[in-house]
Order: sequence, then C-alpha cells, then structure tokens
Amino acid sequence: MKNDLKKILTVRKDGKVDKKKLLILLFLLMFFFSSGTTLARYAYTEIRDFYLNSKKFYFNCDKLSASGSLIEMTNWSGVGEYQVTFNMNSYANNNLYSDDDITYNITYTCSSNVTCSIVDNKTSSTILGSKNTDEFTIVISVPTDVTLHDNDSVELNVEATSTSPYKKKLSGTFRLVVGYYGLSYEIDDEKGSPYLETRITNTLDYYKVTTAFDTYHVGDQIDIPTYLALTDEQKQNCASAIITLTFDPTEVLLDMTSEDYLNAISTTKTTIDGYDYITSITFKMDALSSEQVKFYKINTALDNTYPNASNQSIITVSYQ
Repeated sequence: MKNDLKKILTVRKDGKVDKKKLLILLFLLMFFFSSGTTLARYAYTEIRDFYLNSKKFYFNCDKLSASGSLIEMTNWSGVGEYQVTFNMNSYANNNLYSDDDITYNITYTCSSNVTCSIVDNKTSSTILGSKNTDEFTIVISVPTDVTLHDNDSVELNVEATSTSPYKKKLSGTFRLVVGYYGLSYEIDDEKGSPYLETRITNTLDYYKVTTAFDTYHVGDQIDIPTYLALTDEQKQNCASAIITLTFDPTEVLLDMTSEDYLNAISTTKTTIDGYDYITSITFKMDALSSEQVKFYKINTALDNTYPNASNQSIITVSYQ
C-alpha cells in the first residue's frame, strides 16, 4: 500500500500539481486515517511532502529524513573524535530545484558516554536558492576518562527544521558501534566525482609479531619505541594492523599508483572480457597512522559515501 501511495505522489517534471491525483489523495487520506495511526502518520507525511514539492519546495539531507533515519557505522575505533557532516540540499533532481532561500534550525543531542559540538556553533543556516546546497558538521568526542569496548555504541540525534518559506522537519540518528578497537574507516565521495577515497584510521599504539624472529613469537606485542629500534629486516616481521580491501571491479577500479597497492602483501584478481582486474589488496599499517586509497568510479552519478543511510559500503574493509 505504501508503494502505491508513493507512485501516486510523484511530482511532475515541471513541478505542477495533477488535479486528478488530488482527488485520489483525498480518498486515500480518508482510508489511511480509518486504518490506524501508523498508516495515517505515513500518509500525512507523504501527502505533505507532495504538497510542498508542488510548491517547488525541496528540503533534503543525505543523513536525515522526514520519517527519521538511522545510520549505523560499525568497526569504529571508539577513541578520540569523529566528525559527521550533514549535506543539505534543495533539489528534487538535476532539473528540479527550489528557487527560494530556505532557512533552517539545527538541534542535536548525544548519548551520555560522549560529548558533542557543532562546528562554528552553527545552530541555524540557509540553503541559498542560487546554490541549492549547504552543510553542517557535528563532532562526537570521547572523553579521556571514558573507555569504550567492542560492541559498545554511541548515538547522535539530529533535527534540521526549515523555518522559511515553509516548515518541514528532518531527523535522524547516527550510531557508532565499536567493532575492532583502534581501527575504523570511511569513504569520501560525492555525485559527479570521478573517484572516491577510502580512509582507514589506526589508533593502535603497538605492533604484533606476524613471523617469529630472535626471541619473539607470533602474536607478541611490541611497543612503538621497541619497534623503531628494530632493523628494517626485523620490522618486516611485524605489523600494527593488516588491512584487506575487497571490491567489485565493475563498480570501482583501484588506483594502481597507490603506495598501498605497490607495497601490498597480496592481491586477488579476476578476468573480465580477457582483461585482469584487481578485486582485493592486503597491506600493513603502522601504529597511530592513517591511509587513503583512491578508487576510480565506473558510475560517476553515484554517491558511495560511507557511513550512509543504507549502511552499505561499496568497499569491504577487514582487519587482522
């Protein structure tokens, strides 16, 4: 039933209202209100959005929605700071957008195990009609006296409410779940970009022995000063973290000039139409470091930013 409603609530490309649809909407609204509060609430939200769209009023965000979104990022390191950027826009598609400036207010709260702050104390802003985009960033900080463990989580609840020319509220919850202590990743991308970057952060302050040498056994931990005192040959037997990136070459292609690829421990390949394509790379990471790996996109119209509302990542990142 919800899908049927969505089909009816499709705005014409010219932004005008179809009068026949209005009659159908009146019938549906009466039906939904007689069917229960959940359907009624959904119908009200959809019909209100349809009305606002008919006025060429588009107020959207990549991480918030009118019905309330939930974005969950796993394998968070659970230490330090994490910045969440909310990208606002006032367009329905490339050809349909708001001409008016849209002003909006921002409110947020976070769970008791972290503190949150908004960059530049930005509690209100405007999506200019001449630009149709805007953004704000909230920083989640883990206090120094708080220790988070695997499967612990923190939450950031955000609302963006337009005040002019029409009122509309977008809301959502951004949840970070501690997975592999000290290691986390994110993907930086946007529509129209020919490439994306996968950023891996390692906050572990030690190395592990991967191949036994001298008096060290596999799995032994070595602190940073001890590691730095080793010979280059001995260092080859250690790693703070071993990272594997797995991907589909029909969606993204690895930048073959990347240092991580050139220094990879191993790679896997597949053959497509007689050509070999990389499907995964495995490389070592130093302690207290970060790496950026570039991929070229097959479809530049997509935005593969991670974390995202679908909680799906185009690059699979695994740790050892």
